[in-house]
Amino acid sequence: MRLPLSKLRDLVTDFNALADDANWNRFKSLPWKDIKPDLLTQGQKEAIIFVTHVEDYTPGYCAEYQALFPVNAPSRDEAMHNRELFHFVSRWGLEEDRHAQSLALYQVKAGIESDWDTLSAQMIVESQKEFAVGYRSLLQVCTYAFLQEKATQLYYQSFARNVSEPVLIKLLHYLTRDESRHFIFFSKVVGAYFDCFGLDCLSEVEEVAVNYRMPLHNTMLDYRRRAIRMAREAPGYDRAIPLKILFRFLEQIAIRHLEWRESINASIDRMAGRLRLSLP
Repeated sequence: MRLPLSKLRDLVTDFNALADDANWNRFKSLPWKDIKPDLLTQGQKEAIIFVTHVEDYTPGYCAEYQALFPVNAPSRDEAMHNRELFHFVSRWGLEEDRHAQSLALYQVKAGIESDWDTLSAQMIVESQKEFAVGYRSLLQVCTYAFLQEKATQLYYQSFARNVSEPVLIKLLHYLTRDESRHFIFFSKVVGAYFDCFGLDCLSEVEEVAVNYRMPLHNTMLDYRRRAIRMAREAPGYDRAIPLKILFRFLEQIAIRHLEWRESINASIDRMAGRLRLSLP
């Protein structure tokens, strides 16, 4: 299944039109000199280190998109599709890299890690590890990103509510806004697939949901302990919420297409059962 070129182009154009008006400067938009390191707890410092690693994997994410959707594909139609997607990936990658470098800047300027070279060496350890999203279709890749972007958005929001260091709060608000736009793009792509291909999309979405794990879960040393510690620094954050948002997203599709309601509800029940999630 491949989205019609005109549809993909409209989605990418809308995203980039918003992105071009939503810029912030990682070097100038934040009052770096006003950081108050004494307001950070040790747990908050560890959470910042953790999310920096996740954001810093941007080259791996972009390389995966290029491998899955090469702009030099032999088929003309496929190449045109992939080139259109590249316009999104380029902008998305720029923003994710801005997140990583901003968090790294924060670490250095707050004294979490005072030496740039040491910090870079620490991040390279993770970024050298191979990343694979595990799916080949754009629908499944975007379903994965739907969950990932919503998870990071919600985490940054919850984290910001629990910190008192003012520059970190402002940085987290910038990150939240970007992640929200990213999530909206991916949700629109998934919705467009259902509009074009109907219930044929359901099994692919279901496969991603029941196997979903955040990036680096199987490569970062001591990932589980660090992820638990990170979550403790953001009271109210619940890693199950992105999945429940996906369920509500599917329910909205069923409202628009009543003839799909039985199949979509059955799929949601299967996913909730396998994930041991309670439904309202």
